[in-house]
Amino acid sequence: MDWDRLELVLFNLDKYLFIGYFILLIAAIRFEKKVSSVLITFTVVAVTNGVMTSLVPLLYKIAANDGIVYKFAWYGSFCLIDALAIYLLFKFHNMLKQSVSAVAELAGFAFVLLATLQSIFFVEQYLFLSSYTRALYQYGIPLINIALMPAMIFFWVMQNVTFRQKRYGVS
Repeated sequence: MDWDRLELVLFNLDKYLFIGYFILLIAAIRFEKKVSSVLITFTVVAVTNGVMTSLVPLLYKIAANDGIVYKFAWYGSFCLIDALAIYLLFKFHNMLKQSVSAVAELAGFAFVLLATLQSIFFVEQYLFLSSYTRALYQYGIPLINIALMPAMIFFWVMQNVTFRQKRYGVS
């Protein structure tokens, strides 16, 4: 598979990820049956992904204009959304008195990584006029988004297996 095709595949997965996160949220609601760190995290991730997916066409039109302000609208918006997602994770866990699960830590770390990649690439490309991190940005953002869902599912399943082992003494 050549890089252009890989890039096209990675960016076309956005809509499927959006659907996948909401299916995951529905599954968590049915399985968890009460407020939990996992449910909070899946809700924040699903809503954040939906907001980002819906804003891409508008932000792309804005960023297509010449000028650093228009480019900042693209990168800054995604950084702001990532920062807001981290804040919401923290705020909802605090407000609902939930301890932070590994799933929540993973999602928070992913949001930090995404915002960091956006920031680094913007600064490098538009302030230093270089593009050493272009491939890292181009492929890193979609790969983090794609890897987050199976990683969250894995941590959720492992959390439930560990809980059941402790509760029922099953080895």
